[in-house]
Amino acid sequence: MALVVLLALLLVRRQRNAQPEVEVATARRAALTLAIAASGKVEGIASDLSFSTAGRITEIYAHEGDEARGEETLARIEPAPLGMGLGQVGQAEVIRAPYDGWVVTIYQRPGAVVQAGQAVLRLVARGGTWVTAFIDSEDAQYLKEGNAFTCRAGGYLARAWNLRVTSIGHEAIPREDIPGSARQVRVRLRTTEAEFGLPVGTPVDIDGEVPIAAEALTVPAAAVTREDNRTSVWLYADGRVSPRQVRIGANNFRDVVILEGLAAGEQVVVEGKTDLADGTAVRAVDWERDEE
Repeated sequence: MALVVLLALLLVRRQRNAQPEVEVATARRAALTLAIAASGKVEGIASDLSFSTAGRITEIYAHEGDEARGEETLARIEPAPLGMGLGQVGQAEVIRAPYDGWVVTIYQRPGAVVQAGQAVLRLVARGGTWVTAFIDSEDAQYLKEGNAFTCRAGGYLARAWNLRVTSIGHEAIPREDIPGSARQVRVRLRTTEAEFGLPVGTPVDIDGEVPIAAEALTVPAAAVTREDNRTSVWLYADGRVSPRQVRIGANNFRDVVILEGLAAGEQVVVEGKTDLADGTAVRAVDWERDEE
């Protein structure tokens, strides 16, 4: 009798070992977000200010990064009168700020001799800078005005700026500066901080997470099989698997929204789907998401 029991146990163990192992996850309701990263540059209303005559700069009253008020005097020159040397004094000329803003670049120093129209300093209008970024068209469909992003730039790695989307282009076009690039959407973002210290023209990188579904039924994206325009999952229940057709929605490449075909709490196969058939007996273990 003992021998019969032992043989039965060995048979059960062999059958269990012969069953394929699958990793399963539970369909659950959760908010889904999409991580977006893109490149762009700082743009804005900026002016290179100059004198209307040639001469020697005697004073520059501002420093890079200084705030300037409209009509504030920023620089002074002693012009070179027609037919006279620079050492002879004529009527002084000044550069005044045409609007409120920040001095971002000073091209010349006191004592420098400049020609008429030669740039002396650059002024960026207050509130007149923004970031223009190019975002993949598939990602851009989830963008909304007000979405939050973080901005960083080379040379300023210890500093990050908070931005919000203020406008989204209506057309997806290839980037002119990257031949062969995917179609992208031009997006404008502005800082939410009092001062945005990056000069116009600075290349930047932005990143953020945007919501794409609120409290939706989700499963890991790897659980979904696509074939002949049909999407399905392998449902696991009572030690066996069966195919289940589903209709899917948005995805963030890690998880996918299930619109029809599953209920919260049902389990699906994520790993080990090869060679499964309807009714296959399996050994199930919990699927563990890889750490990013």
